[in-house]
Amino acid sequence: MLATNFIGKVLPYLTAIVFIAGMTYRINRWNRAKAAKMTLFPGSVTSAEKWKRIIKEVLIFEGLFQGNKPLWVGTWVFHAALALIIVGHSRVVADFPLIWNALGMDRGDVDTMSTVMGGSAGVIILGMGLYLLFRRFAVQRVREISDAEDYFVILLILAIIITGDIMRFGNHFDLKESREYFAALFSFRAAHIPSNAYFLLHFLLGQLLIMYIPFSKFLHIPGIFYSKSLIYQE
Repeated sequence: MLATNFIGKVLPYLTAIVFIAGMTYRINRWNRAKAAKMTLFPGSVTSAEKWKRIIKEVLIFEGLFQGNKPLWVGTWVFHAALALIIVGHSRVVADFPLIWNALGMDRGDVDTMSTVMGGSAGVIILGMGLYLLFRRFAVQRVREISDAEDYFVILLILAIIITGDIMRFGNHFDLKESREYFAALFSFRAAHIPSNAYFLLHFLLGQLLIMYIPFSKFLHIPGIFYSKSLIYQE
């Protein structure tokens, strides 16, 4: 019970503090690096061209596509499924009836869409995650440059994916209960923690990941906006 209360009532606020403080620290470091104006190709592109390149890198991983197409497929599909899952998790926190009504969808339509798209994304991201882990063991060059953090990150993500898939396909939890829980958390009220054990484990792993993000290689996506701005200057 003590562990449950800590994970469900105390850790979420610690997670928010660590994440915000860590991101503030990293952004300040990026800004200082940017202020140094370490431009590699001064005047080589216009502002519009620079941001076009940056957006293409963020959305389609253009550099990876040009360098390693098989890896690009697995990486892009993994990130696309991850983005879809993150958006889908919004329904765990709250429902958005105004949006669904504007789209002409009733609750049944939304539930069907969530089941099909969420279930598909859960299976796809598990497959891509296992592929990326297998690649670290199977490809000699990748194995040589991989460190403990690389394996820790992919195993943590796989654990989150697996516990999420278990809830989706075999151990469903109460959406209403989870929304009431998160509403209480956000309003700093006493929260009734959902009783589903897999929800609690999934939530714990997710919080560990969120706290780890500011100090890990996960920041390669937002970091692109800074690194590419240093490389390309109008």
